[in-house]
Order: sequence, then C-alpha cells, then structure tokens
Amino acid sequence: MRTTRSPAVTGRPRRTILLASVGACAFLIVALAAWLFKPISTAPFPDVGRGDAAKSIAIVERWPINGFDQSVIIRGKSISNPALIWVGDLWCETPVLRHFNAALEAHFVVVYWCQRYSGQSLDPFAAPPKTLRLDQYVADLGVLIDGVRTRLRTHKVVLIGHSSGTAIGLIYAQRHPEHIAAYVGVGQIVNQAEGANRSYSFAMAAARARHNDQATKELEQIGPPPYVDGRSGAILQKWAIRFGGAFHGKLGYPTLALIGLTAREANWRDIFAFLRGDQYTAAMAPEMSALDFDHREWKFQVPVYLISGRYDHRTDGALAEAFLDRVEAPKKGFVWFDRSAHSPPFEEPSAFNAWITDNIRPLATAPRP
Repeated sequence: MRTTRSPAVTGRPRRTILLASVGACAFLIVALAAWLFKPISTAPFPDVGRGDAAKSIAIVERWPINGFDQSVIIRGKSISNPALIWVGDLWCETPVLRHFNAALEAHFVVVYWCQRYSGQSLDPFAAPPKTLRLDQYVADLGVLIDGVRTRLRTHKVVLIGHSSGTAIGLIYAQRHPEHIAAYVGVGQIVNQAEGANRSYSFAMAAARARHNDQATKELEQIGPPPYVDGRSGAILQKWAIRFGGAFHGKLGYPTLALIGLTAREANWRDIFAFLRGDQYTAAMAPEMSALDFDHREWKFQVPVYLISGRYDHRTDGALAEAFLDRVEAPKKGFVWFDRSAHSPPFEEPSAFNAWITDNIRPLATAPRP
C-alpha cells in the first residue's frame, strides 16, 4: 500500500501567509481607526409630507454653553410638534435613546444633549475640574432651553430627566415654570442617603437569599452607608447592579455601551468619556451623594409626573412616590413600570414611548408665538 505525503510548506508560501495576515490586521486597524475618528452624524428623515407644517429636522451641532462646547442633536419628523428635551444621567445617553426611543421623534421634536464632561461634550485634552456644582448643570440647561426655544420658535418645552438628570430637571422646572410645559422624572432622585440605605438592604438580602458568600462578606465589611470613601460606595453599587437593582431583564450596562458605541451619533469621544468621565464629575460626587429633596417644600406651577421601575434599587421608587404625594402641582401623577428597574425607557421602550406620547404630548400643545 502506497502512502502519500503532503508537500512541505516552503519558505515562500509561509511568507505569503504571514504577509496576508499582517495585511488583514492592518486593514482591520485602519478600518477601526476610521470608524472611531469619523465625525458623528444623524440620519435624515424621509419625505414625510408637503408644506412647512410637515418639515422635518435632523441636525448635529455644538453649542457654546457657559464656556463649554456641548453636543446637541435635534430630531423630529415635523417642526410643528412640541419640543422635548432629555436630561440624562451624567454619561451621555444620546446614542442609547436614539436606539430605544426614536419613536418619540414622530410626536415631538426631541433634543438630545450631552452635558458637560459627557459623551461628545467631553474635551479629552482638558483637565478634570477641581470644583463642580449641580447649579452649573442647571445653568447649562437654562442656556440650552433658551436656545431651543429660539431655534424652534416655541414658548415652552417638555422636560424629561433620567437618573442624575432628574436632580437637574426638577430644580430647573421649579425655578423656571414659564419655560416648561411639563416635567417628567424617570428614576427620580429624592433622598440620596435614605436611597443608599435601602439599596444596601436590598443587596444584603439578595446576597443572603442566594447564598453568595463573596457578596455577603464584602457587604458586611463595608457595612451600611454613609461612606467616607469611594471604594465602599463602588462595592455597594456593584452588588446592587449584579442582583438586578439596575436592570430587571437581560439588558445591562455592557449592552448599553455596545449599542451606544456602534451608533452613528457616537465615536472615539464617547469611548473616552465612558472610560474616564467619572474622573471629570468626581468633584460633584459629595454634593450628589448628599442631595435631599425630601425635607423641603416643593410647589410647582407646571405638571409633574414621576416614573419608576418596579425593581429599581438605585433610586428607590417608593421614596419618589411618597415625595410626589407632598408636592403641590397643577397636575401630577406617579407611574410604575412593572418590568423595569432603573431604566424603563430602555427596558420597556414601546410602553414608555406610548405613555409619554399619550399623556405628556397633550400638555405641550400651547400655540407657538
């Protein structure tokens, strides 16, 4: 029986394979660099009708706001629709909102804003600030709203805050009701100290119920808040998130990051902000952790609605519901989303978009000047 041998690979084919591999790697690196450093953009709307009343808007701009160039994207199928400004968490939520909540653009002119030190508004060559105050963000929002009112020729805007953005939005809505058609707080901050205590109780109970020895040990070591070091707070946050206090279903922060970083509204700036943004907002951490809206009188001249996920253990929904009971407002309401934790807009986008459209849009139909 004759056996055959495969011919030995000679030096030339080896060099060819090596050069091809190097070339493929170089191509991938160049392609990745081209994607990362591309300018952001946003898709135009297809023709939605005739006449000025149906004219759409889809723009990407950088606005000078209180000494910082800040990223502003404005999108709507018709400029005759009411304006809606989204004040997100201290990381820029624009790409994620575009993924989950673009349906709102059919009923509102949605203003997506990257706050200072977040997303496209973070200058990677600037040093982190030594001081930073919540009132600076409130002042930034005021400039943004004035610009939107002028640009869209509207008198009032709908203001939606999410997570940390609820502190900014709530303060502005009370101070400047003349510019606000309605305020909606999603995952509303109320009393950070009490909220942290409730988050700790949730995490510890979950650790023991799951017989997670590592979590139980770490949580026992740090003890209940308050904390004087960032490490203890990070440990509590880690286990509260891991046990479902931030997301009730399969969604999670890694998935949100991937969704955001693959959007045309994001590039290398967003990656830098995602990795290092906390260093720029750290100066405001003591003020944020001490926020307590619970022990003061709140009177609003605008409708106020609060939304909470039933499983939210980052900003406790029961605290927000009790807070709203004490608020004075011409209209108010509290809504539970039963399949969400901290982010109903992303966990239940269809239900969230429908609720905002059905309940908030009618409040924002004041005639334009």
